[in-house]
Amino acid sequence: MNAFIEDIKRIPILLLGFIILSLGLMLTIRANIGNTSWSVFHQGVSMQTGLSFGIVTQLFGVIFLIISIVFLKTKIGIGTILNVAIIGFIIDGSDLAYTFIPTTVIEKSLMFTVGILFTTFGRAMYISARLGAGPRDGIFVGLSRVTKIDVKYVKPGIELIVLVIGFFLGGVVGIGTLISMIISGYLVQFFFKLLQFDPKTEKQSNLLVYFKQNEKFFQK
Repeated sequence: MNAFIEDIKRIPILLLGFIILSLGLMLTIRANIGNTSWSVFHQGVSMQTGLSFGIVTQLFGVIFLIISIVFLKTKIGIGTILNVAIIGFIIDGSDLAYTFIPTTVIEKSLMFTVGILFTTFGRAMYISARLGAGPRDGIFVGLSRVTKIDVKYVKPGIELIVLVIGFFLGGVVGIGTLISMIISGYLVQFFFKLLQFDPKTEKQSNLLVYFKQNEKFFQK
């Protein structure tokens, strides 16, 4: 149970990362100058179905998680499950709690800037907890492993596809979309360094470890 106990100790970091990430997503959407690729997709689906942005995020999180596990044999951790379970609720909750709507270019620019900083810092923080990748990250990694194509090509390819789909569904694409595509990766890397986390050497935990370490217990 050592691995499980150590992972439980890192859950507060994971949850704080989720909260900051969710607030950032809400702010970038509220700025209304262009969303990230996945936010464009989720917003488009939300507009077409009438479901909230958070609920759409959760539903597709479940779909991508199932695809990752069944078809791509992706390993998942506690963080992966919690990602799917609660981020959507935090996004919708923060959207209800924070009612300010920016109207000027300055207000929108400031809100978008804060949103991007929160989004990238929150993502870096929850990944640094080493409790499992998010469901969409699992798709990138799994497809890369199966197709033998580098993640650096698979990830932007998938993001371009969902961006186009989201655009035709009504999601907001604008200067903010371009900015986020250019700087998000650099900001996440910057925050990794700030948190003293190296994604190339640090391994994410997965649920199979718990069962392997306690195989004799489960066989009793």
